[in-house]
Amino acid sequence: MFSLSHAPILMVVTLLTAGFIVPLVRKHLLVAKALFLGAGLLVTILSFLVAGNVLENGTMVYNVGGWAAPHGIVLVVDAFAAYVSLVISVISLVIFWFAVFAPREVKYEAGYYALILLLTAAMHGIVMAGDIFNLFVFVEISSLAAVAIIAVKGTKESVEASFRYLILSALGSGGLLFSIALLFMVTGHLNMDFMRQTLAVTAGQYPLNVLTALAFMVVGLGVKSALFPLHIWLPDAHANAPTASSALLSGLVVKVYIVAFIRIAYMTLGMELFYLLPIRQILLVMASLAIVAGSVFAIVQDNIKRLLAFSTVVQVGYIFLGFSLLSARAVEGAVWHILIHAIMKTLLFLAVGVVIHQSGYKKISQLHGLGRRMPLTFACITLGALSMVGIPGTAGFISKLYLALGALDAGQAIFAGLILLSSLLSAVYYFPLIITAYFGHDASPTVSEPSIAVQLPLVVLSLAVLFYGLMPSVLLPLVRQTAALIMR
Repeated sequence: MFSLSHAPILMVVTLLTAGFIVPLVRKHLLVAKALFLGAGLLVTILSFLVAGNVLENGTMVYNVGGWAAPHGIVLVVDAFAAYVSLVISVISLVIFWFAVFAPREVKYEAGYYALILLLTAAMHGIVMAGDIFNLFVFVEISSLAAVAIIAVKGTKESVEASFRYLILSALGSGGLLFSIALLFMVTGHLNMDFMRQTLAVTAGQYPLNVLTALAFMVVGLGVKSALFPLHIWLPDAHANAPTASSALLSGLVVKVYIVAFIRIAYMTLGMELFYLLPIRQILLVMASLAIVAGSVFAIVQDNIKRLLAFSTVVQVGYIFLGFSLLSARAVEGAVWHILIHAIMKTLLFLAVGVVIHQSGYKKISQLHGLGRRMPLTFACITLGALSMVGIPGTAGFISKLYLALGALDAGQAIFAGLILLSSLLSAVYYFPLIITAYFGHDASPTVSEPSIAVQLPLVVLSLAVLFYGLMPSVLLPLVRQTAALIMR
């Protein structure tokens, strides 16, 4: 009989096992696709069961092999892990569906599915890892898989972008590993709970070690999460990857590295220590620069996917801003934005990928009249763009409202003004895309909508944008429990 206590490890094992089997049945592509989608569906069901159990009964702890902490490998599913795993499983399932039914962009489809499964398994491992070294192992797995799903397209641009990402990601990994080594020197533990308890005693004795560890962690995970100005790999990587890869990278992967940072810097080192160190002020500056500079770079883009990529830099800034303001509503806004940006950016990347395939156009200036030829696809793009701007009634308004109110609660009205300014700048670079598509001469009379199977993920994500914009209370208990856990 199945026990829900095994669900955390089963989520990771299911994806890894499917990732191993799928390439073995590559000659039977329908079987490979069925396994690919089946694994995603099973993990999604498990993530809902786990989230419900965490809300009702509290944190789940799974000792791998029966070995308890601090010596054994432990998976810890608290409210934060349950929430992020739920986001990963649902959004990735939508992307899985799109990857199966969308027009072919890669030569070896079964191998591509295996890479996506490996990446998704690593993301779940990152958010559930109970010790800092196994978190690092999952970070490395996800980094290598992320590089591979960019290069798999096989074009000169995608290979160059993936190689650049590999070099910078390796530097980030070195910084993270050095940070872990310093924290181990201070505490003698790798388990996060034991590390937190020990740091309460030893942090004052080794302040330089702890400060240096945090600095290397900011750089290491800042590179991987594309925090400005460490974002330089992102525009080329997202713009030249296959459509499903771009959606995964922007919607989920960069967020998971932010979650890793929060788990170590806030929940392991502890809020008391975090208040005493200047890291918070540094993150506020970097987040603010990300919001402004990312918006400015997006405004001057004509390539649609590069515009979306620079928009991701802005949204990463929002999340770091909310976590750095350290007021309850600001942190809730950051937690909300992990989900809402995943929905919005996945929708936009998938829809833009459809437009590029159907029309062959990659630039905004080429889209004249396409909105009339592809009404459903451009309706989804319009809704996603309005949500990115933060129009009331869309999901994007909810997270921005929480962030702005959180800034006011923290006595930092300047950041509330920054969020408002960023929304105006978002309108400057998103509205021309919409206006060009619906107005002007019809330059592509032969362009048509894709199949219903390809349109289904766009419709589902568009409905999610409206649903969470109008009924955010559905997930509010889990969001508030997550925020309270981070700020404990």
